[in-house]
Amino acid sequence: MIKIQFNAPTTVITLTPNRSATWLETKTIIIIMVVIVMSIAIGWAFSGAWVILPFAGLEVGLFAYFMYRVCRNGFAQQIITISDEWVIIESGIQRREVARSYHRDRLSFEISETERDWYLPDIILCLEHYRFSIGEFLNKEDRVLLKETLQQSGFPLSRTHWWKES
Repeated sequence: MIKIQFNAPTTVITLTPNRSATWLETKTIIIIMVVIVMSIAIGWAFSGAWVILPFAGLEVGLFAYFMYRVCRNGFAQQIITISDEWVIIESGIQRREVARSYHRDRLSFEISETERDWYLPDIILCLEHYRFSIGEFLNKEDRVLLKETLQQSGFPLSRTHWWKES
């Protein structure tokens, strides 16, 4: 998801991934899965197949861990602040973990595309000897909107497949 705020001298672009579930919904799904799997495992344990308990515990533990990681990564965000002289890119999960500032004149963006559009195009911030991908978690429509917003902000954009229509 992309949010754009145009203030007089600055533009603030907030990039967040699309979330399919909130943290409360994720916890509910984890609890339901734990109750179902463990009740089946305890039933089998009472009938003599007690060896199933460690595997059921491992299953629900891994399920809970991966659901937590997916949900947590859904709260990642990047905030791009564009002013007359500087571009500040802040990124993190639920709080600012990394903040980078670049001089606007030394900055350009590259749209990296694949041969037959099998993968989503990457938007890469380019400096002299440094490249940084932004909006990796965005879907195609949001990446196109980000590209158009960067063009409207006056940044030079280059494309790897410049001969194709965008």
